[in-house]
Amino acid sequence: MRAQGLLSEVTAVGAGDHVCWVNDDPGAFDAAVHEFVAGGLARGERLLCVGERVIDSLRGENPSLADMDTLLADGVLETLTVAQAYDATGRFVPERQLEFYDAATRRAISDGYRGLRVVADVSPLADDPARRTDLIRWERLADDYAAHGPGMSAMCLYRADLSPEALTEAASGHPLVHSPDHVPDFRIFFDDGRLVLAGSIDTFGADRLARALASSPVSGATVTLDLGRTEFIDLAGCRTIATWARQLRGRSVQLAVLGASRLVQQMWQLLALADVAPVTFLETPA
Repeated sequence: MRAQGLLSEVTAVGAGDHVCWVNDDPGAFDAAVHEFVAGGLARGERLLCVGERVIDSLRGENPSLADMDTLLADGVLETLTVAQAYDATGRFVPERQLEFYDAATRRAISDGYRGLRVVADVSPLADDPARRTDLIRWERLADDYAAHGPGMSAMCLYRADLSPEALTEAASGHPLVHSPDHVPDFRIFFDDGRLVLAGSIDTFGADRLARALASSPVSGATVTLDLGRTEFIDLAGCRTIATWARQLRGRSVQLAVLGASRLVQQMWQLLALADVAPVTFLETPA
C-alpha cells in the first residue's frame, strides 16, 4: 500500500511514492529537497534533479550532498534544467515525458541502482496556461508509473504564488501533498492496480474530478475505483463517476467500485445511475 496523506515535512519516502510540495518558504523548500535527496542516497537510488531552483538548493549552504561534484562525475546524480528535461523535443508531450523517465529509470536499475529518485520544479510548466492541461495529464501518467513501474519515486515542486486553481489541480493528482494554503479537497491516485479517491467531493469539485478521471490512464476489461478513503461525496460526485463509467463502457471497459458507503449505493439507486452506466459494487475485504 502506498503512503498517502498531507505532509508537514518530508519523512521516509520510499519507492513508488509521489509527492507534491508547494514551496511556501525558501528554507522549507531547501530542507524538503535535501531530505528527499538524502533519502534516495540512503536507499541506493540514482538521483535526477530538475530545475534551476533545485540545482541552486543543492549547491547552496549546508547542502545535503557532501560531495556533489563527485556524485555527478560518478553518475549517482544528474541535473537538468526544466527546458532540458521537459522541452528537449521543442514541445512538452506527456507520453514522450513518460518515455523519458521510463528510460532513465530502467537505465538506473541496469546500472545497479535500486531505482530513480526525481526532484523536479515544474512551476514553469504550471505557470504557462498553454501547457498546464498537458502538465496535469502528465502528473496522472507519472503517478501511475510511480505506482506500477519498475522503481521511480518523485517529488514535484510548485511555487506557492501560482494560481490557486493550478495548485489545487496539480496537488489533487498526488497521494502525498504539502500545500499549506491550497489543500485539495480530494486526491486521486493509483495504488495496487486500482484508482483511489481520497477526501471530499462536492458540486464545486465535480468538474475537477471529471478531468482527473478522464486523464487517468486505465486499461483492461475492468477498472476498479476505490472509495474506501472518501470522506464525503454528494450527488454531483456520484453523477461524475457514473458519467466516467459510461465513457469507459463505450471502450468496452467495466467499472467496479470498491468500498462505497451504504449512502453512496443508495444514492446510486435513487438517481437511477445504473441506467446511465452499470457498475459493480465491491465490499472492502475485512
